[in-house]
Order: sequence, then structure tokens, then C-alpha cells
Amino acid sequence: MNPTHLSRLIHDPRGPEEILPSLAAEDLANLLDALYQNLDTPTPVFGAQAWYELAVEESARRTGSPEDEQTA
Repeated sequence: MNPTHLSRLIHDPRGPEEILPSLAAEDLANLLDALYQNLDTPTPVFGAQAWYELAVEESARRTGSPEDEQTA
């Protein structure tokens, strides 16, 4: 994902609450990678930190915790 595409995604009016759950697992992983790389630059895209945190939460939600599996 190039920086222009990442910036467009971050500024999408639908927001991360709508976009992140709709992404396929591979697309979510690619987005997490792009956000991480962007945050490692001197001038990350505004909003990238919040998107990264929400994307990590979405990834964790999809993966589930070991405790959830034990109680199921």
C-alpha cells in the first residue's frame, strides 16, 4: 500500500469503525503493516496512530483470546 492510498483510507469519511471490520484478513494485515511502516517515519500521516490502534484491536478481536476458546 503506497502512502497516497494509505492517506486516502485514513481520511475516508466512513472511518475505521466501518472500514476495518469489512476488510479481509489479508487486507487487514497489509493495512497494519503499512500503518506500522508509516508510523516509523519522521512525518506519519495524521490519524495513523489511531487507525493503527483500532486495526490492532480488530485483529485481536478476530483472533480471539485463548480464554475465549476455553469457555466456548
